[in-house]
Amino acid sequence: MEDIEYWLEPDLLNAVKFDVEKNAERLAKLGELARRIASIRERAEVRPLRRPEGDHYVYAVDSSWSPPLELIGGVFTVVAYGYVGRARGGVDKHLAGAVYFEDRDEQDVSRFAALLERRLASRLLRKKARGEKEFDVLVLDGELALHPLPYNLAVPGGKYEEANKVVDAVLAAAEAAGATLVGLAKRVRSRYLSVLYGGCLPVNDRAAASLVLKPGEYMILGRLKDVLPRWAEIHYAECEGGRLKEEVLRCAKEGLAPESAKAFRLCERIREFGRNFSAVLSSAEYPHLRLLGDVTIAYYMPPGAQTAVRVEVLDKGPGVEETISFLAATSSTVTGYPQILDEVDRYVRVSPELVDAVLMMLIRRAPKEVASVLLPNNLQKFRRLF
Repeated sequence: MEDIEYWLEPDLLNAVKFDVEKNAERLAKLGELARRIASIRERAEVRPLRRPEGDHYVYAVDSSWSPPLELIGGVFTVVAYGYVGRARGGVDKHLAGAVYFEDRDEQDVSRFAALLERRLASRLLRKKARGEKEFDVLVLDGELALHPLPYNLAVPGGKYEEANKVVDAVLAAAEAAGATLVGLAKRVRSRYLSVLYGGCLPVNDRAAASLVLKPGEYMILGRLKDVLPRWAEIHYAECEGGRLKEEVLRCAKEGLAPESAKAFRLCERIREFGRNFSAVLSSAEYPHLRLLGDVTIAYYMPPGAQTAVRVEVLDKGPGVEETISFLAATSSTVTGYPQILDEVDRYVRVSPELVDAVLMMLIRRAPKEVASVLLPNNLQKFRRLF
């Protein structure tokens, strides 16, 4: 910690030094695994990125919010959401906003914003279907499905039920419009490359793909309906089962009763996953969720980049390979993401000052009897307002 040039309490410094050493050891072990992770290349069909065959019109949808204010009555912020399009007529932009004021955890803001994005995407796709917009590809910031999809349907009447409706609607609109949907997650937590790794992948997909691919290359893992059942077996049997792996797999595949209670539970998890995933793809109430099974998972590393990009593609037009080529060809030299995604990210910014102003508007309109719920939990953090 010799690089720290300001005062720290000794106890804090010692605790941080301990954790630095612990994480350094973890990274050293990961370095030893890097060669084995890179061996995925031998089992994948790695291809060179080619130039896209034509110009494609593209739109991107995104949202943003300022760190929420913690009020007596709940979490408060403003969410901006909108789209930027590169269309035949030039640049097309749209920006909207919504107030979030709920007595829930802060992470629910992210879900609220994702729902707004997909509703906007559905409207945009329906306009294309009516001939009011012209584009080939629509890019969403994040995965195409919302939790608990694609793994299982949200419980009717439950907290997440809206995910079923919103995802079904955007898939239906994409099919009607004949537009390709792309989900590009910047923060990747999935470990679907376990199916090529041949075991429990020790890092997330994006990290692993960055060890496998070279600049100017891409690989296609497969469709969700083929990948997820194989991933589930590895996840429950090996990642969670450990030494019980073979016992869990014999139970799941051959129906042999395991001796261990834990192995039995994990075997049931695999079977349950199969039932739940099948229910998603065959839902009569939400018939377009079947299209989630056709979503292709792919990875590419743009020329000149150092990290891979993970994408989900529901192809309804140019083709998966052409879509990947187009995304790579339009990548920013700064972020490595498609430029259209960087543009919409800059366009939908929300400042703390805007959140403060909207809160003051609400305070002025609130009845005196309930004004207290709009007070901050900690006045010291909000002197700029009070």
